[in-house]
Amino acid sequence: MKTRTPKALAVAATLGLFAGASAYAESDIDLRGGFGYDSNPFEVNPVVGERSGYFTELEATVEAIGVAEKGWVKLADIGVSAQLFESGLSDADQGRFYVRARADSAEKYDEHGWEWSLRYQAREKTYVSQLTGLVATDDAGNEIGNRYDSSAGDFQAQWRLPGTVFGRLSLEATVAERNYLEDYEQFGLDRLDYTEYSIGPGYEIGGRDNRLRIDLKLEERAYRDRRASDAAGAPIAGTDLEYRYYAVDVSSRHRFSRRNAIELSGGYEIREDNGVGYADRTEWYAGLEWSLRFADDSRLSLEGEYSSRIFDQQVVGDPTINDEIPEKAGFDVRIHYARAFPFLDIRGFSLVAEVTWESFDNSRDVRYVYDRTMGYIGVRKEF
Repeated sequence: MKTRTPKALAVAATLGLFAGASAYAESDIDLRGGFGYDSNPFEVNPVVGERSGYFTELEATVEAIGVAEKGWVKLADIGVSAQLFESGLSDADQGRFYVRARADSAEKYDEHGWEWSLRYQAREKTYVSQLTGLVATDDAGNEIGNRYDSSAGDFQAQWRLPGTVFGRLSLEATVAERNYLEDYEQFGLDRLDYTEYSIGPGYEIGGRDNRLRIDLKLEERAYRDRRASDAAGAPIAGTDLEYRYYAVDVSSRHRFSRRNAIELSGGYEIREDNGVGYADRTEWYAGLEWSLRFADDSRLSLEGEYSSRIFDQQVVGDPTINDEIPEKAGFDVRIHYARAFPFLDIRGFSLVAEVTWESFDNSRDVRYVYDRTMGYIGVRKEF
């Protein structure tokens, strides 16, 4: 079991969060906390043995906004979140921290526009095998629970061309790097650290009430000291693994009224490796989000998505020591409700309730079939 826990990450980052908030005269603070129940936090097959339990969730963000010369809008935000389970499920604990600086040219529709973002984030979550429901191990039985603890940095920039009656084009580029805190090279496992580059155009037409957006993306991921495979599935010495992604995402939003809106989305992605195709996969999704605001300012939203991710070839080796399971297909549904807290007249203080259901039972490999239900109730305070 891991000796480092998300609790330490959450406490340390929260102290820094509130210390930083006092340095800004104009900042927005958003706090959220509550309790929930998860029927299958490890997403394992019923045959393996599901473990359910209660958790506490904490989240805090601070955003500072300012205006620079020539109308540029400057933003900086920092956030921390943690999900902490009861003692018998401590391996399900997870935490995340991020800090980001952003800027937007806030141009008029018929002008060139720019936006950029620089972000650093860290995450921690025990790696539990879907084949056993226990902390993952290598072939020799050594625990590798810290396998996916990581830190990452990324820089994103977007150039927006002047809009016309036919819509508006944009071009977006991203550079990202992820470093994993434990590589387990002493156990003979490949390192998962990588650098990633992506670029792609976007097209948007319509306004706030009716909008259609299409994004294309070409992405290259280069691993450091992780090998491509030959026709027999064996690593090829001296050849670092690389992935290339080709993707399209489409979303359409329609507002029926000031309080009622719906958004449809979908995407398709192909991944190819630089070996003989053991990591090649196809992924697609289709989703819907409906939101409704009531006269008393309470809000209800319903989200649903079906997704499918299938490897083109049979994966060689034990997937518990790789970076993803070989196949995942199914849907998830989420209902979110928020309203001003009953009996208390405090500005920005609300009651939040969520229910989520996941059913990934369309996989051809029964080892990766699972169902999961989560419920949560908490409070939110905005300053």
